[in-house]
Amino acid sequence: MRTDLQVLYRAIQQFIIYSLAVAIAIGMMFMDATFIGCKLEELSFVEITQEIILLFVVILFLRLAYKNLAIRNSSILIAGFFACMFFRELDSVLDLITHGFWVYPALLVTAICLFYTSRDIKKTLNQLANFVRSPNYGFMISGLICTLVLSRLFGMKYLWFTFHPEQSRHLMYNIKAFVEEGTELFGYALCTIASLCYYSEVKGQYNTEQQKIEDQLVKSR
Repeated sequence: MRTDLQVLYRAIQQFIIYSLAVAIAIGMMFMDATFIGCKLEELSFVEITQEIILLFVVILFLRLAYKNLAIRNSSILIAGFFACMFFRELDSVLDLITHGFWVYPALLVTAICLFYTSRDIKKTLNQLANFVRSPNYGFMISGLICTLVLSRLFGMKYLWFTFHPEQSRHLMYNIKAFVEEGTELFGYALCTIASLCYYSEVKGQYNTEQQKIEDQLVKSR
């Protein structure tokens, strides 16, 4: 009975936690609509929040890679993937150097991560498979689908121009960009919460293993 209640409590807790992703996205969109208007700029609340949480995810997985040898390769690959997304979101800033400059740091990070993890392919694939088995992977992949697929399809200008042909194209373009970036932020927020939950899961497993080792040492004395 107690175990069943714990499972149900965890499910409710999970629902509340992931509802924060919706709250973050809508909250930032509301801030932009209030202070900036429907035209998103590079220094908008939505754009800045996207960049902050992407950087946070990168740091989180780099920390996992540093602290836990058992998931180092997979964590490096995941950190590198989100680092590339971070550089892509910073394209307007990096364009000040030269147009499309974001590609170069992204390629550099990709090369470094692939070089490090390719030294032991079997270990890397095993660690990635273990990450996929994690319950948090489902939420991570849902966030990526929202960001990489849904936002792109939902933000197609032809959809919005056809939906409201009587409205000016300039207005509809601003609205479609607003909705597209908000959907991206929702996906990024899902990925961030999934990363935090995965970090907590790994930390809990590590503490359990350490406790078992200490118990064995005590018994052997």
